[in-house]
Amino acid sequence: MNKSIFIFIKMKRAVIILSSLLIITTLSLASCGSAEKKQETPAENAKEQYQCPMKCTEELFDKPGNCSVCGMEIEKITKS
Repeated sequence: MNKSIFIFIKMKRAVIILSSLLIITTLSLASCGSAEKKQETPAENAKEQYQCPMKCTEELFDKPGNCSVCGMEIEKITKS
């Protein structure tokens, strides 16, 4: 009878340890993916881009000027 009490205590301890390890593993794996966040810098937001209104090419320009294909004045792109 005394032997069965020791077995019960050992099994209870094993269940507690395994449950704790399972919880710790689950929490650590779940928190790994949440750290990735894209952060835009103010310089990226303030950068102006220009494109031909006729969209002759998909090329984007950093400065205003004229389209090299049709000669029209390129326009500032507004972000929506």
